[in-house]
Amino acid sequence: MPVSAYFAAKLFAAIVFSTVIMLLLLAVGIAFGGVHLSVATAAKLAGIVIAGSIPFSAMGLAIGYFAKPNSAPAVVNLIYLPMAFCSGLWIPLFMLPHGLRVFAKFLPAFHMSQLALNTVGMGMDPAWGHVEALIAFTLICLGLAAWGYRRDEGKTYG
Repeated sequence: MPVSAYFAAKLFAAIVFSTVIMLLLLAVGIAFGGVHLSVATAAKLAGIVIAGSIPFSAMGLAIGYFAKPNSAPAVVNLIYLPMAFCSGLWIPLFMLPHGLRVFAKFLPAFHMSQLALNTVGMGMDPAWGHVEALIAFTLICLGLAAWGYRRDEGKTYG
């Protein structure tokens, strides 16, 4: 099977799960959290968040090929949790030290959050720079995953 077909199937499955989770979270937010968004804004936000799952799914593929099966969840947490903190997802970016504010601009979670914030009118920067950063991150992760795939295939089939 071509590696591109395998990765496309994996990413499609991630998009399906992301869609279900996003719609459930949106429904809970509207029903119980006092979220007030127009249908157009909610649809645009859902689309951005669902499309934004692709770079992180690509990161998961790459980690999966280089971490042992039992250690992969720990490796994901060691990468994602500090990245989320340093990206300003838990604490507003302006409250972080200057060094972390600069570092945040290199992290995919920062770019994803800025795209979501732009959708609701609270973003700081134009969207295209964030889209480009996420595309670059996705391509790097897919390249690493393809390398890991070929490495594992070589070990299995000689």
